[in-house]
Amino acid sequence: MTPAFSSRRLALLAALASTVLLAACGGGGGDGPGNTSLRAINLTTDLPSVDISTSGTSRFTALAVDTVAPAITLEANTYSMQLSRTGNPQTLLTREFSLSKDQNYTAVVWGRETAPNISALSEDEPLADSVPTSTARLRFFNATTDTGALDIYIGAANIDLGSAQPIQGALNSGGLSGFRDIPSGPQRLRVTGAGDPNDVRLDIPNFNLGGRKIATLVLTAGAGGILVNGTLIEQRGPVTTLKNANARVRMVASVANAGNISASLGTSTLVGALRSPGVGPYTLVPAGDQNLTVRVNGAVISNATRNFAPGADYTVLAYGAENAGTVSLITDDNRLPGQNTRAKIRLVNGLTLGEPITMQIDFLTQTATSDIVAGTGSAYATTAAAGSNRLDITAPTSADPLFSLTAASGANLFQPQGVYTVFMLGGQSNPAGRLSRDR
Repeated sequence: MTPAFSSRRLALLAALASTVLLAACGGGGGDGPGNTSLRAINLTTDLPSVDISTSGTSRFTALAVDTVAPAITLEANTYSMQLSRTGNPQTLLTREFSLSKDQNYTAVVWGRETAPNISALSEDEPLADSVPTSTARLRFFNATTDTGALDIYIGAANIDLGSAQPIQGALNSGGLSGFRDIPSGPQRLRVTGAGDPNDVRLDIPNFNLGGRKIATLVLTAGAGGILVNGTLIEQRGPVTTLKNANARVRMVASVANAGNISASLGTSTLVGALRSPGVGPYTLVPAGDQNLTVRVNGAVISNATRNFAPGADYTVLAYGAENAGTVSLITDDNRLPGQNTRAKIRLVNGLTLGEPITMQIDFLTQTATSDIVAGTGSAYATTAAAGSNRLDITAPTSADPLFSLTAASGANLFQPQGVYTVFMLGGQSNPAGRLSRDR
């Protein structure tokens, strides 16, 4: 297990433990158990509707994504909460919470179907009468398992992040910060990867929290696993959705005779000159319908409108003959593997051999990465990171592998929680393989 993942894993476990403590603290005293208030919001990435029950009693039904259910009154007690997909009785998650007398909570459902979570956030932060209307109070919750640690900046629109200090630094996956006072009114919110101000994950130009308001900013993962969305939950008040307006796109060049690729999205340059075979970096682009123009050695080979979903990652693959190139748009899934001992890998075929290609790991073939035709990417497969030693790309009529990669002595070819793409590319006299670590 890598040190980076170990710290991320420990932070997540600590955060989940602290969630229970959050739910357990608060009011009490007096005779009898008293009552408590609970509302719920669905912030999952791939569960369009969920049901929540406690000890077999239905509490919230058909709770749609980004929807907050009105608060219900319960007897103050310890509850076992069960989460399920609406229409499917199978329980996805069971978690126990202690809800205290005369307290208010929001149950935040987050994560994805294969790794769901529920966190009960207390909504009873006090605010002294002396706090001015020019001040608001805010805390941050990194409700993701995929994005890693995040830095959060709130301030003037023109602040250079390279010379600014984040209001919240290195908030680990699953982590909940304490409250801090911020100026009220319109500001710019930006979220980046921890320690890298150029790695912008969310940019909200008009973030606005009113004077003397108390709120939690919940950050959740986008479809690609890297970009994030925001949800501002005011204490016992309204909820504001802060969706990501961007996607990430990279260019891959696989055109014969070392063809040079240039590409633009709308009026922005995606890549100026990428020589085949080559893999470009991810670039942040506006989501939605965009005109994608791709050129080979200056000649346009594709000019079409493509749709880029908010928060998603994409690969634009240019491949084929120099004077008859083809462009494919491939969706990338850079979410982490579900098991912390495994790596995730796929194969992208940028060759024009007239036959499909197959990936083998340690001489074993998985269905997901078999018979991949030109211009497409395989589904992702997972493999044990420990002991991974050899990678081969084969074709039916080739006696020898088209590409092979062997780990150094005593090392593993893949790292736990790594996300990889093997690109098979043209542009040279022989097929070229590129192993890209995408996470």
